[in-house]
Amino acid sequence: MTIGRMCWLRWLAGSLACLVVLAGCSGAGADESAPPTWVSTPPQHLSCDGLADPRLMVDVIQAADLGEPDPDDSFAEVKAEEPSLSCDAVDHDDLQLSMYQAKKVYLASWFDPPNPLLIPIGDLPGFVTHDYARLYIPCTRDSETVTLNSWVRISNSELDNPDARLAMARLLVDMTNKARARFGCAESANALSLPSELPDIPEFGMDNAKPVSEKWDSDTACPPAMRSFLPSYGSAHKKVWAMGTPLPSKLISVCDVRVGEGDYLTVDEVSGRPKVAFVTYKGIFAKMRHELPEYSRAEYDVMCHGEPVSYRIYSPSEDDSSRWSEQLSDKQGNNVLLDHFARAAAERAGCPLPE
Repeated sequence: MTIGRMCWLRWLAGSLACLVVLAGCSGAGADESAPPTWVSTPPQHLSCDGLADPRLMVDVIQAADLGEPDPDDSFAEVKAEEPSLSCDAVDHDDLQLSMYQAKKVYLASWFDPPNPLLIPIGDLPGFVTHDYARLYIPCTRDSETVTLNSWVRISNSELDNPDARLAMARLLVDMTNKARARFGCAESANALSLPSELPDIPEFGMDNAKPVSEKWDSDTACPPAMRSFLPSYGSAHKKVWAMGTPLPSKLISVCDVRVGEGDYLTVDEVSGRPKVAFVTYKGIFAKMRHELPEYSRAEYDVMCHGEPVSYRIYSPSEDDSSRWSEQLSDKQGNNVLLDHFARAAAERAGCPLPE
């Protein structure tokens, strides 16, 4: 081989090396601007054994900023015979999916009222808040109908994140459709429609809440005149305020009354010391309260326009004032409040209670 030819080959090899380096640098820049692989091509472990759409899982993870999912942290268990589903998709239980048969006692005794920031999922029997979404839907197999409690939960303390709420609702409905088909529910022939939008939550907190001395609009869960039947709470300098679910779901609506702000954060992360919560139950929640004598209150378990409705009242727990309880310390006084609330709510619904 001549010296000239050797030099030419060295020059060619050097040129190719430069091109490789340049291409690598260019590729690195492109990779940085492109979405992560787990976003563009969702990994199979996000399917929760085929009962979740991995793309919808990615939507939730991104909307709630839950971080990159690790397959080593995932877990999925499906038991078609029960039926049940349990799935952890992100580290430290940051994203959980579950479905199981809801017992009648649970449906009748479930009392810890969610905060009034819950939003209905269209016309479906369920709702979504900032960190979880729930559906209570029927499943008929072998001529027996049970209620499936289907839910999605995320680790999220941001009360107003509309993208996360919508992503959770869409994932929940899709999971419910897939699960009912897998479990052989007759209702699976009519798949539920995934929501394309959800209403906004109301402005919340003491500064944005309506004082109980003012009249409420007829489309909220709070009666038009709260002050007329509420006792005096606390000192004069602490404002009494209330929050009513602006768009009640087909299952539940809440009107809770609080005093002050700041120090007394409840489990639902809305500020203010809780004083009393009025809850209107509908659908399966009301039906079970009507049917089980130990959870029934005949005068406040009524039929309205052919559907069961139940009215209840809660006050802070004696053991933990940040949580609600149905075991009321001032039972007589709270019964009077409940009667005022139930009558006002029933009148507004067009189904006045008997005298």
